[in-house]
Amino acid sequence: MSRILVDTSVCKKDGICVAVCPARTISINEEGYPEDRGPLCYECGHCVAICPSRALTHSALPEGDMLPVPKEQPAADVVDNLLMSRRSIREFREKAIERETLEAILDVARRAPTAVNAQNLRWIVVNGREKVHELANECVHEMRKMPLASPYVERVTTDWEKGVDSILRGATAVVAVCAPEESIWAQTDASIALSHAELAAAARGLGMTWAGILMRVAAASEPVRRWLQVPQGYAVAAAAMFGYGKYKYQRIPPRKPVSAHWM
Repeated sequence: MSRILVDTSVCKKDGICVAVCPARTISINEEGYPEDRGPLCYECGHCVAICPSRALTHSALPEGDMLPVPKEQPAADVVDNLLMSRRSIREFREKAIERETLEAILDVARRAPTAVNAQNLRWIVVNGREKVHELANECVHEMRKMPLASPYVERVTTDWEKGVDSILRGATAVVAVCAPEESIWAQTDASIALSHAELAAAARGLGMTWAGILMRVAAASEPVRRWLQVPQGYAVAAAAMFGYGKYKYQRIPPRKPVSAHWM
């Protein structure tokens, strides 16, 4: 049964949907209309989203769930300034993050691209400074079992004993992105999604930095994975701390020139 329904009364027979289909599962029939020709559809929605006459519907993509594309997009300099002014925030205010704000950020991040549109990521949100502190304490407990030869273990555990959290930095929320253990695109998909979350957070006045230590400990420690309630068959592929930055950056530091080979 075809997943694509074509309203022939409005279809312009322009073939745009055929051109943009990444799986090449749409073809033009003898009457000049698009039709679904195979089982490889990624359900990405390109065909429905691109049609200027709204002639296509897809059985897996309810029309009521579609969002309109804004007629006007932010100017290039606005987007550039958001990207370039983004800083990794490691000093956070005590101000809590409203759940609605985190939900809005995740709603943006869930639309990030995944390989073959798998959309197989799971999100874990640890919201509240006390819970984040508990998670950091669990990480320290597990790190003490690791060989001191690890370059960061001794420093981090010593800091913790002094009352300094070098793991989660006193953040008010931690977000972990989980991907199927067998996925070869796990870290790529999770990193793209978390980058979307980072920019959505920045647009809302929130700061973020990647939680590298948590990611490494979660990979090595079953107790930490249990604490996080990582779904069966999944692994933590990316994680980050979120919160309202304690300080405001005033300038954009320089970076190395672009190293590009032009062909």
